[in-house]
Amino acid sequence: MKLFQREQWHHLAVQGCYGTENSNDEQSSATTEGKILRQLFVTVSPKLCFAIKQHVTHLKSFACGGSDPAERSLIDIVDFDEEQSQFKDIQDSFHDIPPSSYPLVITFYKFLMMLDGTLSNSYFARFCDASLPHGQFRNSRSVVFQAFIRTKEVNYERFSSSYWPHFNTQLTKNLDVARVFTEIISHIKGGLGAIEACDGKLSREDYVKLSDGRASNLSKQNREQIYEIFQAYEKMKMENNEFDLADFVNDLQRRLKHEKYVGDQMDFIYIDEVQDLTMSQIALFKHMCNNVDEGFVFSGDTAQTIARGIDFRFQDIRHLFYKKFVLDSRSKKQDERKGKGQISEIYHLTQNFRTHAGILKLSQSIIELLYRFFPLSIDVLKPESSLIYGEAPVVLESGENENAIIKIFGNSGNIVGFGAEQVILVRDDSTRKEISNVVGKHALVLTTVECKGLEFQDVLLYNFFSSSPLKNQWRVIYDYMKEQDLLDSTLPKKFPSFSEAKHNILCSELKQLYVAVTRTRQRLWICETVEEISKPMFDYWKKKYLVQVRRLDDSLAQAMQVASSTEEWRSRGIKLYRENNYEMATMCFERAGDTYWEQRSKAAGLKAIADRMRMSNPEEANSILREAAEIFDAIGKADSAARCFSDLGEYERAARIYFEKCGDTELERAAECFTLAGCYEDAADVYAKGNFFLECLSVCAKGKLFDKGLGYIDYWKRHAVENSSLTRGGEGIHKMEQEFLESSALHYHKMKDKRSMMKFVKAFQSISLMRNFLRRLGSLDELLLLEDQFGNYLEASEIAQIKGEILLKSNYLGKAGEFKDASMHILFYVLASSLWSSGSKGWPMKKFAQQAALLKKTKSVAKNETDDFYELVCTEVDILLNEQDNLAVFHQMKASQRHASIIGEVLSARKMLDSHFSLRTDKYLWEKELISDFAKHSEDMISQNQVSIESLVYFWNFWKEKIVLVIECLGCLETQDVNVNRSYQKFCLNYLGVWRLSNQMNPVYVLLFPDADWVRDVDKSYFQSHGKLVSIDVRQLISAAQKYWSSELLAVGIMVLEKLDELSKFSIKSSDSTFFQSRALTFIYDVAVYLLNCKCLKRRPQDAKALQKFVTFSTERFVACVFPLDWRESFRENMISLRRTDASKNVLNQVIVEYISSKNELSYGQIGRIAMTILGSGKLNFELCKKLVKKLDSNPPWKDFIENLCASTEPGNTSQKPREVSVMWLLSEALVETYDANWRVVKDYISPGCFLYLVERLLIWASQCRGYVITTSSCFTEWLMYQDEDTHVKPSIEGILHFVINVVTECLGNKADLIEWIRKSNADWNTCYSLLVPRLVFLLCLLCVNFGICLDVLSDVLGRSYITEQLPWEFYDTLKRRRRNNFLNINVEVLAAALKKIHNTLVIASFGFDCSRFVCPDAIFVDMKAIQSKDDLFRIMFPKPPVIQVAPGRIGFVEAGGNTLCDGVLSVNDIDAGKSSLNSNLVGDTDELLDAEDGQSRGEEICKANVSTPMCPQPDAVSASTSATQANKKGNRKNNTKKNKARRGRK
Repeated sequence: MKLFQREQWHHLAVQGCYGTENSNDEQSSATTEGKILRQLFVTVSPKLCFAIKQHVTHLKSFACGGSDPAERSLIDIVDFDEEQSQFKDIQDSFHDIPPSSYPLVITFYKFLMMLDGTLSNSYFARFCDASLPHGQFRNSRSVVFQAFIRTKEVNYERFSSSYWPHFNTQLTKNLDVARVFTEIISHIKGGLGAIEACDGKLSREDYVKLSDGRASNLSKQNREQIYEIFQAYEKMKMENNEFDLADFVNDLQRRLKHEKYVGDQMDFIYIDEVQDLTMSQIALFKHMCNNVDEGFVFSGDTAQTIARGIDFRFQDIRHLFYKKFVLDSRSKKQDERKGKGQISEIYHLTQNFRTHAGILKLSQSIIELLYRFFPLSIDVLKPESSLIYGEAPVVLESGENENAIIKIFGNSGNIVGFGAEQVILVRDDSTRKEISNVVGKHALVLTTVECKGLEFQDVLLYNFFSSSPLKNQWRVIYDYMKEQDLLDSTLPKKFPSFSEAKHNILCSELKQLYVAVTRTRQRLWICETVEEISKPMFDYWKKKYLVQVRRLDDSLAQAMQVASSTEEWRSRGIKLYRENNYEMATMCFERAGDTYWEQRSKAAGLKAIADRMRMSNPEEANSILREAAEIFDAIGKADSAARCFSDLGEYERAARIYFEKCGDTELERAAECFTLAGCYEDAADVYAKGNFFLECLSVCAKGKLFDKGLGYIDYWKRHAVENSSLTRGGEGIHKMEQEFLESSALHYHKMKDKRSMMKFVKAFQSISLMRNFLRRLGSLDELLLLEDQFGNYLEASEIAQIKGEILLKSNYLGKAGEFKDASMHILFYVLASSLWSSGSKGWPMKKFAQQAALLKKTKSVAKNETDDFYELVCTEVDILLNEQDNLAVFHQMKASQRHASIIGEVLSARKMLDSHFSLRTDKYLWEKELISDFAKHSEDMISQNQVSIESLVYFWNFWKEKIVLVIECLGCLETQDVNVNRSYQKFCLNYLGVWRLSNQMNPVYVLLFPDADWVRDVDKSYFQSHGKLVSIDVRQLISAAQKYWSSELLAVGIMVLEKLDELSKFSIKSSDSTFFQSRALTFIYDVAVYLLNCKCLKRRPQDAKALQKFVTFSTERFVACVFPLDWRESFRENMISLRRTDASKNVLNQVIVEYISSKNELSYGQIGRIAMTILGSGKLNFELCKKLVKKLDSNPPWKDFIENLCASTEPGNTSQKPREVSVMWLLSEALVETYDANWRVVKDYISPGCFLYLVERLLIWASQCRGYVITTSSCFTEWLMYQDEDTHVKPSIEGILHFVINVVTECLGNKADLIEWIRKSNADWNTCYSLLVPRLVFLLCLLCVNFGICLDVLSDVLGRSYITEQLPWEFYDTLKRRRRNNFLNINVEVLAAALKKIHNTLVIASFGFDCSRFVCPDAIFVDMKAIQSKDDLFRIMFPKPPVIQVAPGRIGFVEAGGNTLCDGVLSVNDIDAGKSSLNSNLVGDTDELLDAEDGQSRGEEICKANVSTPMCPQPDAVSASTSATQANKKGNRKNNTKKNKARRGRK
């Protein structure tokens, strides 16, 4: 009534006539929220479901003014033989249920099928095989599906008959099969704990614990046994590919956890007979309704829980509802309240309108026993009451050896027997058969299970206790009577106490007893043949005055029998038929004389028997089923007959019956049976007649009736407007049409009948469907032809691409107007073919047969594009033709740059490199100056048809940079990095003949030439067929491509090195040959070092070794070029410019790196070269300096010098202390220590040239301390290479000067020793000696003009022929001409004139000292205070004509001719005249020399006014006093001693 009330309220609310007078507290706000009130009523029983549906329908009709439904035929209620018959108009889904279907009244089984259909991936999809074809599991009314359910679902009957006998008897012998099945279904797989378990099943541990947490009547040992049986059952069930209802429910639970329920949401849900459901089954309803507060109604009776597999209490529902319904609902709404919430109370229906108080009291006494012994197996309810009067239940007593049944029914012919409203209830089937044999057709005999749901006026409960498995254990009732003080002296004193383990069956026994006694409306008779077993219960009832005891005599027996009319028998027969009790129903119809229903009931009974026997005795089952089918057919029950024949596998007969006798309602089943029978043409016609379009086309496909199906499609299309079913079908019809056409086309594809296949393909609804289908089949030729026929040239080009036919793709692109892509595809093909076809190994490109024609075609196609693009194509075509000279190639390269064509740039550059490689070295043009703009220089060279070493390096660098970018971009090919320049990736793929085919995020890389040399080492397992070509795995592609380009880069680089090596060794008769050679060496070093350090390259050990040789060669040769003995070779502007470059400094630094990388200690020769390299190139970086200093630990003097020299490179060094003074002295000490070493025995001693270079630098530093320096241009330029800050400190430098003089005089005076020293480092001693001698003489001259000393030493030297013959003639002649009275007169002017003759101009550099008195036309004057940069100094040293005069006070030239006054004389006041005792083979004691000079007056004027020729500066700081001289000598005795020892060491 509640359901109907809400329907009424909703109806009134929607119409707007809902009044306040009709308000009710129970009304839900949900009733007015929408136009549709969705109410769902679910019950287990199909007959109750049908009755409720009919009742609601009639109530709605009556409420709307219809007739009273009280009088209606029972035939309407039972005129269906299967549950699904009443739901034929309800889909198997909760999606979009029609409003007219509400309130929706369905069985629980239908509910499960609808829920399964609402969710994705049906549970039954896993059973898709021969027994359940694909798609049939979505139609619960399908013949196949119904047969599947009957044969594959494990219910209690199948469990007990097919599974139980196969379990271990040691496990089953003490257990009841019904109880075990109940534990498996209700607890292990269907209880509250199972819902939480991840697999929907309780673990063994959790199941056994139920014995502790609940008043269980099963011991832990029993539960262990049951769980073992459960595991065996699950294994057997899986092997049999069967399922039970719990499996189905658990799968639904699992899916609902992972996907949202999207079906119709119910406003109210009513669940009847809830005692017949497990907790897991009930929990499914929470997903259907969000109205948790008032949307659920559960009704049932726990005392009637005798359904096998179910163990139920309302308290369990309360717990479930709170935990799964209320809390889950709050969590979805994110309700943070922590309160317990309110759950509706359990409403007890205590007023009984069916039976009288006597029966109710008796049933309540049974309930009290359940409360006592099994309190948690039943809900505590208030006793029911009734206003109906009736007599108390009767306990019948028979005489000795008297059978009560025979007594009642007797053997006389006048037996009335029991009527239609009377029944004999027994415990089991065996007892029922025994009684039936006695009473025959005079009484209905049912078991306690069969009677559930039925009502009778009178019930005879016969031998319930006598047949009980409890036997004498019923005596435990006395235990309860004792508690209730119901025992007296007449009752037993000894009886067993209650034990859960011992009396566990008592619970189910009491519940069955409860069901039995409550089946009556009026009279209840209880009769037992074994008094001992029934006595405890009878005593209990007697003490409670609930029963009356009467002796069964003839009068009572006569009174018990009530006759019934034929209509009553017919009515009872219908009710029994509804309960599937066909045997008793048949008897009722026989008593009623209703032949039709008698035969119908008999046939239904036979069918039920056959179903039960199907597993155990299939042959007998089929025989019985055939008999049933014939009966059904004979009485006109065509649908039932058809189902029987269908179950027998006689599908064609079943189909004929459905089609011919059942009308249009069963056309679908008729067609389905025709299909199962293989009568596909008949099936197609029947499906078509019923407008089952999908099934019709499906069966046409299955029966290979493709033309017939195509004919139906044409017909439906032509009559779509007339046929409403087609109009409603919409997209569904299009889908099934397409599926059929595809299956038909697929059939002919398998038959290799392409023409027939295309007939169906062209019938597809769209070109896109045709494309997709043909692509799936790989029918690319057919698809290509199809696209061509439709004029879809772009799509045709894509097919050509898939086929791997690049030229065909280009052809279609041209047809589609995509001229640019068409041209580029041809160019790609030509490039790849030129490099890799016919087993070619790549570069250089080669001609092939179609090349000229293809290139001509691509130019023709490109004409349709812009002028710029056409120019680009023409450029690339010319490059690919490979017939041009260098100038043309260079122009192509420039054009490629303009058009950003990487292919053109790389190919042109490589061609230019090949041209350089092929030329002889004598064809190279040598530039005498450094080239700053290599690109412009190269352009000029090529334009004049010339090449140079710079153009070679330019094209190498240009080509190399492109290749490096290619290698780097290849690494990002797999990641598809958007920041990567795609042009380089595209170039690489095109060059290697790799065709990149787009495939969304996973492109495919196809090889035009799978046998190309660059992929020869790739494992062919990474190749896959792709049309006529093969594709390669992207990782293997990257690896192979990088390997190729690495090899190519290395190979070309080595060719560059070899050509540079040839050029460096080429003999050029030019004064700039050293520059040419040096330049080549720097290039060699740069290229070799790059190839060694390039991270992109994969070098083999032999490659690294070869490259290292080039590095070593270049560094060793470069040092010799930069620091030659002949100053004329290094003192050139181009050489100085070269040395100032980073390239030169890098080479020189490499020398140091290689020396310090050695494991051995540094030799004097290595140290000298290191010092010379540093002074000749510039300061080292901090890290290199640090390593060098550490390497010099074994040589403290040189370590101190180098450390001090490089001090300013240390990070954070801000010292302002002048370093040149300390550096000078440290160099002096290091040189002295080196000079004094025994060079004859020392391995790799310092070379004379290197030593002299360092002495020259020492002299400049010493001169700098006086505030000015007078030196040669070559020495000054070398000093500039390592210019440091000035110093204004004037330290004593006498010791340094004495050391320098000593070195010079010893070298010049002992020719043999000098030659021997030279030979230790250079075999060409003669040349070296001739170059060393002039430099030594220059040193003496500089000592004279800077310090006014050594003039007599110089005179002596110049008087020796073996020395003068080594001097430049011009230089010596100039000095000789200045002799006066055979006395050598050396001054600034004389020396400047002499040096000018040999182009080594004298330089006078002022560091703040007034040098205006040195006016000399042949000297260069430099004011270092006015210097701004080294560049200014070098411009002065190497002036460009015409000479630009520099303003006074700036760096420039000082012209001669003016009378310049000299205010003072240049003096050696910084020299303490007696600090050293120098020894010379050429002159006597140097002290004597100094003493002689002391005789000159300090005040003597050397330079007079108006004297234009500056004189040699005289020592103004040397006192004429002998005592001063002796004091100075005494102060240097220690130094003299050391010098003598050193001299002995050199000897």
